[in-house]
Amino acid sequence: MTEDDPSHASCDDLGDWRAPLQVDGPAASVEPVCHLVVGFDRHPASHAALTYAMDLAGRLNAFLHVAHIVDTDDLPIDPDSDDWEQRIADAVEQERREACAMLAAIPGNWAFYSRRGNPARLLTTIADANDALMIIIGTTRGGMMSLVERAVGESVSATLARHAHRPVLLVPATDRQHSDAAQTRR
Repeated sequence: MTEDDPSHASCDDLGDWRAPLQVDGPAASVEPVCHLVVGFDRHPASHAALTYAMDLAGRLNAFLHVAHIVDTDDLPIDPDSDDWEQRIADAVEQERREACAMLAAIPGNWAFYSRRGNPARLLTTIADANDALMIIIGTTRGGMMSLVERAVGESVSATLARHAHRPVLLVPATDRQHSDAAQTRR
């Protein structure tokens, strides 16, 4: 983190998982003409969304804002374990490392954010603050949790579609990403 602004860090700095974090990528030689916001987490569709957003940002000469919202997926199963806090910090740090590694492939004009809170609200806030052209997220993860989230109205994609004041682009996971995720779980 920098001495001037403790909320900004380089891709190599660690921080407290509870504190908002912003990592600024290098500035590209060309000034961006628009902004894109993409949600990022450990799921294959999210990685596909970031890959798609990186390509689109290059084509549009856009500044890419990548947001990881700390949520229940980052929490360890046993809240009574002695290393619970460290395991959360490790999970959040892993998300940051993965995003920064992917973003290293583009020449610049990006920022990575890590925040706690409501994913749809935070993505909308970042998009509104930067007058983003669109919000890009991965499709639903499937499974029981996605069904429960949709049933109680907590689906990020459904909430964004209803309440965001800009287009929302849903990117599905590719077949290769699904098979890579299945291999990782084994």
